[in-house]
Amino acid sequence: MKTWQLNKTEISVHQADVPLSIENAYAKPATQEHINALGIGVIGEAWLVSQPFQEGPAVIKFAPPQSSDSDTKTLALWAKCYRKMIVVAEREEFTALSIPLPGASPHIQGSEEAVREAVLALSEQLQRAKHLKRLYLYASNDESVWALLKSNS
Repeated sequence: MKTWQLNKTEISVHQADVPLSIENAYAKPATQEHINALGIGVIGEAWLVSQPFQEGPAVIKFAPPQSSDSDTKTLALWAKCYRKMIVVAEREEFTALSIPLPGASPHIQGSEEAVREAVLALSEQLQRAKHLKRLYLYASNDESVWALLKSNS
């Protein structure tokens, strides 16, 4: 496993088929039914679904774009979605978070451009992180994510 230090956060990138590391919290995509029930305004958002005094890891749900298009609007929604996950984690003072990147599962379809936007947004938001010490990223192509992280530092 490779790790990368960005500000106060140690980042590790794993292949999508590796089981999630769930220490403190993990991000999970909302189902299509959930998104339909909440409305399309939820696309690009992330929110905490865990309850106070809940045992076990906390869950951050997120609503990624439902399109694998690489147009400017869709890519901006990918960036917003991943930025919001870090904002929620910081607000809740989580010290560890596991996040699947676009394309890492059938529920998160995304192009290489979507992965790039997600990684850039995460890197940008982590510059301001105070509580998050470990970030576990899951990707269909971990080497390309490493290259993005290195080129962005």
